[in-house]
Amino acid sequence: MRRVYYSSGSILTGDEIAQAVLEFAEALAKDGRADIIEIPVVLSSGNRGTATLLVGPSSQLASVTEESDLAAPVDDLLVADLRHRANRVGTHRPITQPQYADFLAGHEDYE
Repeated sequence: MRRVYYSSGSILTGDEIAQAVLEFAEALAKDGRADIIEIPVVLSSGNRGTATLLVGPSSQLASVTEESDLAAPVDDLLVADLRHRANRVGTHRPITQPQYADFLAGHEDYE
């Protein structure tokens, strides 16, 4: 399992989930974007729970191996989704905005 540390605490989750979260956060940070994700975690009681994280440019995450007798959360669909989303970040094309000079050229009678 991996303990993921963030600004106000930490969460305990599976290895693959933690890695996918870090990859997605890195992609978002490089693109100057943020997103909210929900991941399965192990609570301090040992029960399962979920954590909702805001990840993006200001995220400072760290992941550390943690020994535990508890079963690590596994969510292959979530991991695949986060990796897919990470790969898509930055692939969007900006909408070209007309420049002021283009506007003036199209409106020669504008004063």
